[in-house]
Amino acid sequence: MSTCADSCKKRPGRPAAISEARRRDLILDAAEQCFVSQGYRSTQMDDVVKACGMSKKTVYRSFGTKENLFVALIDRVMQADIKLDMPDEKQAADVVVADILSRLSAFVLSDRQVNITRLVISESAHAPELAAAFHDNGLRCCKEKLTDILAHLQTTGRLKGDRPAELASLLVGAIIGESLVTALIRRPIPMTDREREGRIEHLIRIVRPALMPPRAS
Repeated sequence: MSTCADSCKKRPGRPAAISEARRRDLILDAAEQCFVSQGYRSTQMDDVVKACGMSKKTVYRSFGTKENLFVALIDRVMQADIKLDMPDEKQAADVVVADILSRLSAFVLSDRQVNITRLVISESAHAPELAAAFHDNGLRCCKEKLTDILAHLQTTGRLKGDRPAELASLLVGAIIGESLVTALIRRPIPMTDREREGRIEHLIRIVRPALMPPRAS
């Protein structure tokens, strides 16, 4: 059986001095490998220590506990893999929404994110702190950012309606819901990028007449 130590070999000799930020990244890389390959409950802090090639004192000083490691990992994944920034003032709502759904669905359905989601689900009954961290730092964070963007589009007259949080849930669910379930259980074959983009285009065509004012000619 492969372990995280197999994929994060300890380098011989004394490592060169590195920044605190780089040190944290290396520890989180090792922790992600361990959590995904061994499961959260089966992974011990000593496993992460061996996988990253640092001293136990260094790892504990940086994170303290296994739960802190996982929470920091979720934070890093969310910040590094997806950016939901406010749109340009001149962008039409359909362009903005299509771009957001494309980036958000690509992120959620990526192999890395599916692995982490599967890990959280499998361990949530025994480690509810994982589900809480995943929800608060991941799902809720994404929804709040998307809601803010939709509310901004409504305020600037580019999007109709007055319930941006509900609209955010409906749009994301239409693209990601079924696809995420099939990815998590590995049945059937997940959508290709082309199929996913085609589904987004179809959704935009359906909602454009009801939610988006006609573009000025």
